Amino acid sequence: MNKGLYTKLAFTNIKKNGKFYLPYILTGILTVAMFYIMLALQGNPGWTGKRGADDIRLILAFGTIIIGFFSVIFLFYTNSFIMKRRKKELGVYNILGMEKKHLARVLFFETLFVAVTAIGGGLITGVLFNKLMCMLLCQLMGYDSGIGFYISGEGVWITLLLFAGIYLLTLLYDLLQIKLANPIELLHGGNVGEKEPKTKVFLAIIGVICIGVGYYIAITTKSPIDALSLFFVAVLLVIVGTYSLFTAGSIAFLKLLRKNKKFYYKSRHFTAVSGMLYRMKQNAVGLANICILSTMVLVMVSTTVSMYLGIDDELDSRYPTEISVYASYVDDVEGTDELNTIVKDAIADSGRKITKAECYAYLTIAARQDGNHISYRGNMQSATASSLTLLKFITAEDYEQILGGKAPKLGDHDVVLVTDGQQEEMDTLWLGDVEYQVLDHEKLRELDVDFVKEYYYVIVKDQAAMQEINEAQRAVSGESTSYMSYQMLIDIDGIDAEKIDCKDRIDEVLTPESAKEYYSSIMCESRQYNADSFQQMYGGLFFLGIFLGAMFLMITVLIIFYKQISEGYEDKERFAIMEKVGMSNAEVKATIRSQVRIVFFLPIITAAVHVAAAFPMLVRLLALLNLSNVALFAGCLAGTVLVFVVIYLLVFTLTSRSYYKIVGEQV
Repeated sequence: MNKGLYTKLAFTNIKKNGKFYLPYILTGILTVAMFYIMLALQGNPGWTGKRGADDIRLILAFGTIIIGFFSVIFLFYTNSFIMKRRKKELGVYNILGMEKKHLARVLFFETLFVAVTAIGGGLITGVLFNKLMCMLLCQLMGYDSGIGFYISGEGVWITLLLFAGIYLLTLLYDLLQIKLANPIELLHGGNVGEKEPKTKVFLAIIGVICIGVGYYIAITTKSPIDALSLFFVAVLLVIVGTYSLFTAGSIAFLKLLRKNKKFYYKSRHFTAVSGMLYRMKQNAVGLANICILSTMVLVMVSTTVSMYLGIDDELDSRYPTEISVYASYVDDVEGTDELNTIVKDAIADSGRKITKAECYAYLTIAARQDGNHISYRGNMQSATASSLTLLKFITAEDYEQILGGKAPKLGDHDVVLVTDGQQEEMDTLWLGDVEYQVLDHEKLRELDVDFVKEYYYVIVKDQAAMQEINEAQRAVSGESTSYMSYQMLIDIDGIDAEKIDCKDRIDEVLTPESAKEYYSSIMCESRQYNADSFQQMYGGLFFLGIFLGAMFLMITVLIIFYKQISEGYEDKERFAIMEKVGMSNAEVKATIRSQVRIVFFLPIITAAVHVAAAFPMLVRLLALLNLSNVALFAGCLAGTVLVFVVIYLLVFTLTSRSYYKIVGEQV
């Protein structure tokens, strides 16, 4: 057989199996295009000199890794499906006289055609749409001027090498399948896995335990720092549990239905349950994939959308006033009048007027807590953030003026505790070796989310009492676990540009040299000055969320499509036999509708349950990114779920047509 015959046969095979190959090639083109666009955006020299350039490059690099990783899994999955459907055809060729080496050459040219079309088409698509994606990203990040058109030579080569490697690996996998199979196995390859699976009770129990533990972690974790460290543990447990339950739990459930004679021995239920049971081993993996991908789309899109829409809330949470000045002191707080004068004169020099000003001193101590005992001792540097107790001491006067509280008359060793309301109340508080009487407990909503296990405001009599506590703590633990501070919270008038100029003026007068006389360090922050940074970071995350969400949605659509086709071929003969032995066409239709409903609802309902269980942990993770508007996130999540269900239903309806066409007269 000559080379021309192989290429012609390969091209004919692709054309004849177009309903399999066309979606495979189109999604390959889109995947290549998305990967190249990420690389080209990341390497665009137009970012140089722009604020937030390093952050957006890091975000895009992260997106590139994710797309590359899932591209390998995605293309292998779809190729294995196509190979399974092609085995019977290849078996016929083998029986008719083609040797396996000839089949290998045909597969080589088929893979070559697909790879060249997908990679070439993807690179062309990526180059054409790169500018559009760049404009969208710049718009989301709030840049006044866009980034110029750029073709990344390095991106082209990396994309070419990655996807050429992926298609080469799929070819090697296909060749291995051909080499290990005999002609009879090839002829029946499309029916592999149709024997009734065994009930794997242990695997089902593992699935329940994994999902239960994952849900428990997500629901009970209170600290955002703990949530960050445990999030991926919970995700991994839920993924493992989902696959285990879909593969083992679904089989056990179907067998329980089969044992229920009143339910099972009805024509509609009999065929639906038995049909799903005998192929559930392979069917469950597809359902689990759809469930996991759906969950990823819902979480990724809802979180990034809420962060982008909540930029104002995030700015307000991070910067309560327009200007914030923080000064740290080695020992006692001194020179505050001079600092007030310097900052207020700088604001006046910039032409701005102060509309609100709050100034107060405080002491912050990181310690360990055991009941009502606060211990200064121990190596605090070795402690994790979630194991610490953070105490913020302020005077009764500042508590009433700044935080709006009401403190009783305090003695030298009297305190008021202000918490988030979740801690147990106590009558006394031991700070080191000194006992303090707790005269009152107050609740402050500001403390609902923080980075440590326990967080208290401790209200003391005056600054002298606060300094006494600071000296006692330093005598035991040194200077590493406490610091005296002075904070100025100031609002000013003016437009955005004028507020930024005012911040620059304050920075000019608060030089490192000016800090030496009174305080050890000083910092000035401005809400408006950092607004652009927030816009750039959250705009970049929003872009990444939509981009990756689109990719995962595309993968989900393809899995649903191939699943419908696969089930159509498997059900066609089965339903034909059912009609021949007396089952009416109406009963066949009812059975098909029953199966389709189960296959449609099971993954999306499970995904919704996963998202609901993850909601508390997601709220705490968003708090790390300064989004504390739970209502906004809940609304974005509900909207995302609604839109996704509509798209999912539309896709399932369209792909079901392929199923119905294959089943034929039975519908």
